[in-house]
Amino acid sequence: MIPYISTLSLLLPIVIANSAPAPYLQIPAPRQLAWHQHEYYAFVHFGPNTFTDEEWGRSQSTPDVFKPTALDTDQWAKGFADAGMAGMILTAKHHDGMALWDTKTTTYKIGNGQWAKDRVAAGLSADVVRLAAASAVKYGIKFGIYLSPWDIHRDPAMPKPNLTGTIYDEPQIFGDNSTGNYNDLYARQLTELVTLRYDNGSSIPLFELWLDGASGSDTVQTFDWENFRDIIRENQPEAVMWGHQGVDARWVGNEDGFTVPTNWHTISRTQDQTHYAGDELQTGVRDGLYWTPAEADARIRDGWFWHASEKPKSADKLMQMYMECVGRSVNLLLDVPPDITGQIPQQDLETLLQFKKQRETFLNRPLLIPDLNVSASNVREGDSASFGPANVLDGNANTYWAMNDNQTTGFLEIHLDGPHSIDAIILQENIALGQRIGGYLVDAGVKGAYKRIVNGTSMGYKRIWNLTSAVEADSIRLQILQSNATPLISSVQALGVKK
Repeated sequence: MIPYISTLSLLLPIVIANSAPAPYLQIPAPRQLAWHQHEYYAFVHFGPNTFTDEEWGRSQSTPDVFKPTALDTDQWAKGFADAGMAGMILTAKHHDGMALWDTKTTTYKIGNGQWAKDRVAAGLSADVVRLAAASAVKYGIKFGIYLSPWDIHRDPAMPKPNLTGTIYDEPQIFGDNSTGNYNDLYARQLTELVTLRYDNGSSIPLFELWLDGASGSDTVQTFDWENFRDIIRENQPEAVMWGHQGVDARWVGNEDGFTVPTNWHTISRTQDQTHYAGDELQTGVRDGLYWTPAEADARIRDGWFWHASEKPKSADKLMQMYMECVGRSVNLLLDVPPDITGQIPQQDLETLLQFKKQRETFLNRPLLIPDLNVSASNVREGDSASFGPANVLDGNANTYWAMNDNQTTGFLEIHLDGPHSIDAIILQENIALGQRIGGYLVDAGVKGAYKRIVNGTSMGYKRIWNLTSAVEADSIRLQILQSNATPLISSVQALGVKK
């Protein structure tokens, strides 16, 4: 049958919808794109090491050693929320192997200690993981879990004289040469954690799972990463999986809270392949095979667990970390451990608040507002509404300035409403369609005369440039010098004061 076409329709001009740029190579999954936007959140190392003054739990103390005097997971969550952190990741089981939740997989759990028994007798929960998850939702932050693959408690190479003859003297099944199946044990523990529920019966959503690859033993254990990933994907599809090199997020290559200025969100190896070295993880691989952005894990104190002899770093030091992580397109996971009371030390919380004040004082000085005059060397298909340069000022992460597909270099210019003193520049690519840009400049202009203030390579999710000294400007020009596909700029911001 020939379709009916009205005479009137033949008289109307044919309108071809303007097309968005095609994705460039690898792009983030929705869970990864949401994860990028979290930027800064807490690590919580808590367990028997807190009470034995250890880091890796080699002493293998019984669960009776775990005895916080005033556990308050609400205090953790409120403190992190007040500090502007997006979430927290709790060590449900660290290398020592002692579980902080009511697991059915081992006797080596805090639930078998006297502290837990006393709480249950008093009608209180002793499941620290579920308590922390409930506190996180109460204060509006995300919740994640760390589950150590290496397990000293099951490793035959690690002595356990304190547990001989007790109910905690369990089969040593860690290692490829053991007679047991450690992968099965780990899979069951992982399944328990990703299927945890709140008291009302609803599922506990996890935003990240940390599968640490560290080991201090010569025992060789080949982990069944494929099965572990399947368990997580099936039960927590929105959770980002962190590993040395993925699958969803990678290590930044150090534990000191910094990365190098050039950072690519992609790499070309999986968790199952030979590990990259630290410096390779910092930079990443341009146009790599997998979208695996970096996360910087760092500590507010010298150790991961609380130690009475240590003091928190200064707010100035934390601000430096922020600029060298978040300011370079890398998420910052800052460890803030509870002490033997089961609470975050007040000194640490005060430092976090001081850091928040510094951060806000620095960031809350935007000079570029939506109604400024913005021009560009090229606008995609001439469609200023969809792809015009004014989009970089609208505060919407989903809009961007774009040029035609054959344009990989170009510029945009923002005219300010008078002279300003500028001391920082913030730039963002629209990474939902891939990371493209490999070279750019920012110039500050005064009456048409420009001065170079930024010379960058990668841009990515967010790049914060803190200038060595403030410059006067009545206009800002961003020049894209190199891009592997037409560049997409979602945001340009300058910080400072109006003169």
